[in-house]
Amino acid sequence: MNLPNYQRPFLALSCVLSLSLLGACQTLESFEDSLNSLNDGLGEYAEKTENTGPALPPASLPEFDIGDAFVYDGGRAIYVADIKADRIVWNGGDDYLFEMTRDFTGPILDWSYTDEEDQKRSGSSTFKAGSEDIWPLEYGDHVRISTRSSNTDPVTDEVNEYDQWLTCTVPATETVEVPAGTFDTYVIECSRYYKQWWMQTTKWWYAPEIGFYVKRDRAWNSGEDHSEELVTYGPAPAKIAKSAQDLLAKTVQQSLETNNSGDAKTASIGALDIAVTPIKTVQTDKGVWCRTYRQELTARNRTSSQIKSACRTDKGWVLEDDVPDLATQ
Repeated sequence: MNLPNYQRPFLALSCVLSLSLLGACQTLESFEDSLNSLNDGLGEYAEKTENTGPALPPASLPEFDIGDAFVYDGGRAIYVADIKADRIVWNGGDDYLFEMTRDFTGPILDWSYTDEEDQKRSGSSTFKAGSEDIWPLEYGDHVRISTRSSNTDPVTDEVNEYDQWLTCTVPATETVEVPAGTFDTYVIECSRYYKQWWMQTTKWWYAPEIGFYVKRDRAWNSGEDHSEELVTYGPAPAKIAKSAQDLLAKTVQQSLETNNSGDAKTASIGALDIAVTPIKTVQTDKGVWCRTYRQELTARNRTSSQIKSACRTDKGWVLEDDVPDLATQ
């Protein structure tokens, strides 16, 4: 049956409002899926501006290891607490743990934390069939990702399940300056939707040079926008694997015991390179020798650096803050 054009919108509306007409209309869920597909398709006709940023080769998924840390100007610090097969377990502060693939733009697959009322909260997500992958990054990429998510009520233990979807694009490359330095980056923009409602848009500036984002902007439908920039990054001495911590401690002792100021003592374990360089040596008025030194940890082109002081005791070189009373030595 051929309908006049002005009648077709009314038929579509009746399909949504009257689910009893299943023979002639779609269900609400399939209708939403159709709209989602239409929205994605319309993106192909959006005007694409010429990229004026730096020319970058395709960027592969970043690599991580236990202890890799990133600190942002708002005070947020995250580090890799564990690695489980293809999942990275991040610590976002206190007991907040969340698991993701190496793709930091993707959904959080498992998460848990203790809220302000001392209640344990948790949830998870899975990828639905047909989800696409935006990696390796290239200018102009456009993908759609669908997820099935759930969270558990800490009081009733009831599980709430819901579907979400994201559209992610790589609209440009850009050179940005942040407290951690100046980087050539890919801009990645992902918008998250629940049914037909826009929930959130996140924009990352990903620097292939260090394998992580140096800037992030987030906009929510609640209006609580947030922006942050990278301050420092690299392996965190207290968070790296136990074997690496042991080698670091040994290298510090050897460097302070035998190296002149300015001469570095180096060591390596796996992808981690360690360098300990004495900077200054002094003797206190009680005759105790103390040295200031720099330790640098480098892995995956990310370097962290710390300046510390240690004093010589009958137990070897001990961090200055851990020496109970220099006057008694």
